[in-house]
Amino acid sequence: MPDTAPADPGQADAVPSDAATGGGAVTITDSGPMIVATVLLTGCEPGTALAAFTDPAVLARWWRGELTADLVAGGRYTVSFPKIPARLVGRVVSYVPGRSLEFSWAWDGEDEPPSTVTVRAEPADAGGSAVLTVGHGPHGEDEAGRKAHALHWEGWEYFLPGLPAAVSG
Repeated sequence: MPDTAPADPGQADAVPSDAATGGGAVTITDSGPMIVATVLLTGCEPGTALAAFTDPAVLARWWRGELTADLVAGGRYTVSFPKIPARLVGRVVSYVPGRSLEFSWAWDGEDEPPSTVTVRAEPADAGGSAVLTVGHGPHGEDEAGRKAHALHWEGWEYFLPGLPAAVSG
């Protein structure tokens, strides 16, 4: 991933970026110990938006990983990235089809404690559009927490702009 994380993530307010392929803007903010990213997905229903995290084919288009998930509380949630090579491992905390997904997140083989990713898909004000909100954390205030925050921010900033094109087809 490129070095695009804020130098001091605790000071970062919001970083908007236009989606590279004609979708909505991505906005990333800090909310206490959480990173919160929002993406407006024009012409996309909430269920289709959530598929970005639940459908292996859609996830592969924007996150470039291979999803294996048992979408029930306690089920496995794994994304393999063969090109890195690395693997995200976690468990589904909760899943409401078409509305929300919450899962734990850690790199396989790392000693870091897992964090949580919460994804919510809601209708936007514009008919036929959705807002996808991704919360990631909590991040501690110690050095390890600041490092994790910076890396997670960088990852979302890098990958989320590809999401609008991925859910459109």
